[in-house]
Amino acid sequence: MAPQWHWPVARGACSVISLSSTNRNKNISETFFRRKLLRGQSREVNAELSMICDTRTMTTKELLGLTVRRPLLLAVMAFAIAALQGPDANLSLFFLHRQDRWLLLVGTVLLALCVWRLPARERALPGQWQPGLTIGILMAAGAFVGHYFVLSGYDMSRDEQMASFDAAVFASGSLATSLPEMWRQHAEALNTMFMYPADPRAAWISDYLPLNAALRAAIGLVATPVLTGPLMILLGAIALYGCIRRIWPDSGEAAVVGLLLYAGSAQIVVNGMTAYAMPAHLALNLCWLWLFLKGRGWADLAALAVGFVAVGLHQPLMHPMFAGPILFLLLLERDWRRAALYLVGYAAIGLFWLWWPHWISTLVQVDGVAQQVRDAGYLTRLLNALAAGDGSGIANMVANLLRFAAWQHLLLIPLLILGIVVSRRDRLAGALAAGLLLTIAVMTVILPYQGHGFGYRYLHGLIGNAILLAVYGWQSIGEGIGKWRSLLIGTTGASLLVLLPLQLWMAHGFYAPPATLSARIDGMDVDYVVIGERDVPFSADLIVNPPLIDRRPARLLRDELTPDLVKTLCKDGGTVAVIEPSFLEPITHYYGFGRSPGAVEASQAVAAGLRDAGCKVSLVQ
Repeated sequence: MAPQWHWPVARGACSVISLSSTNRNKNISETFFRRKLLRGQSREVNAELSMICDTRTMTTKELLGLTVRRPLLLAVMAFAIAALQGPDANLSLFFLHRQDRWLLLVGTVLLALCVWRLPARERALPGQWQPGLTIGILMAAGAFVGHYFVLSGYDMSRDEQMASFDAAVFASGSLATSLPEMWRQHAEALNTMFMYPADPRAAWISDYLPLNAALRAAIGLVATPVLTGPLMILLGAIALYGCIRRIWPDSGEAAVVGLLLYAGSAQIVVNGMTAYAMPAHLALNLCWLWLFLKGRGWADLAALAVGFVAVGLHQPLMHPMFAGPILFLLLLERDWRRAALYLVGYAAIGLFWLWWPHWISTLVQVDGVAQQVRDAGYLTRLLNALAAGDGSGIANMVANLLRFAAWQHLLLIPLLILGIVVSRRDRLAGALAAGLLLTIAVMTVILPYQGHGFGYRYLHGLIGNAILLAVYGWQSIGEGIGKWRSLLIGTTGASLLVLLPLQLWMAHGFYAPPATLSARIDGMDVDYVVIGERDVPFSADLIVNPPLIDRRPARLLRDELTPDLVKTLCKDGGTVAVIEPSFLEPITHYYGFGRSPGAVEASQAVAAGLRDAGCKVSLVQ
């Protein structure tokens, strides 16, 4: 028989205040809440909860205060940081300048407009499963189409490129692709960023864990790998519905609220257009939670299988930061049998994936021995990440969190705040909140700079936590729910019809310049194309080659052209196009900064050296 969980859920904060909705966990919740009140903590939040739970009709001014004040504060913060920090400090601050502060401002205005003269809807929102499935299918279809029409069908960042690269390797039946003899001593010219180190190199594969790419390879066997992200969006919607129905079995409306918050997240939709591992992280985390909440033996074993895949998607740290606080509940409940099962299971999972890079690194060496295994392990990577800190971790994380807020449903943050209040008294809600806080804290220390991405990628797997906490907040509203129903419908419409098109336009503007240049490079009738790694922002990301290097022209990093490699390229009169910075002007124009001084002279010098070695060279402007 399945163990019975005793979450103090169901009715939320208002039932604790009024003690009128339910007697479930009454004494524990009431005592805890009174203790907090006696200590005088969280007076402002408690006042807001009292206002929400008031049975009289909520005024427009009160609703504005509850929903608009904190998003407005985020917008003010974004503009203040932008005024103090220039856009050229790093990509996080560039996004803050170019995208996020405006999205936060527009979102705040839309929230205020949605609140104005808001009618009350007394009828509960319908909670059938069919609308949830429809939402997931529509989001998946939109993400698939968006990959081509919004992101120009292009893998822009190195993370995306490595996912597609590894998928091609796995689809060929290998774990690493052997390099042709001429490239073994010169692989760095092909761009080996985020690949296992080797000297000399026999093969190449990325140093990410393999299962995101393996999913793409598997789907690519029957369809296009581009479907992977959209299918993960659909799976995530189904699993979110399942989680909500497990937590609130008597509230069909709760499931609708969660799915509308899910549908209004541009971070979910746009990242689903990419090859990032993040859509799979979110979907698998929600599947894991759905299984965990069932509390059955078979479901726990299935959850461990899902956990194995989730840990091995990309980086091994992401899923444990989600699952750890939830598994801690087993100790609080004194469920030693399940706790032991998960402890043994995750110990085995952790050991396997920590061993994986040490083994794979032997496959890329010429003699099959991991000569540089010290550089392949995750402990070394962690120490290197900590040593690389530049003192801007807090600033980067603030920018990340503002970006996260800017790419979510308009009502997520106000409801999330109410849900965090509930988490002080509800163990499951507390575990969900702890997962968010743990991830933020850990990433602030080890990797506060996220680089490319939409929203905050390293919280993507925990968007389900945020939505579930928001539903907790929704459930706490009590008698004042009528206007909130109308507000949810209005803000969902505003998110999808106003904010999402703006976000898609921003995403297209970001991807289109390098996608256009990459297509032009593909059309060049030469053997090799040479590009400077730092000629313009992220110009190194244009240097991407297929595993077999069987696409013409091969793309090379200018700074990695050694005399021996130049001699090899030119011995048979190879044709080479050397890209000058002016060719990359669309990227420079988008960023508004970043052209490297001396790049023109460097390109001309390399072109002259290639001509002297016997190559047929053209300078491309």
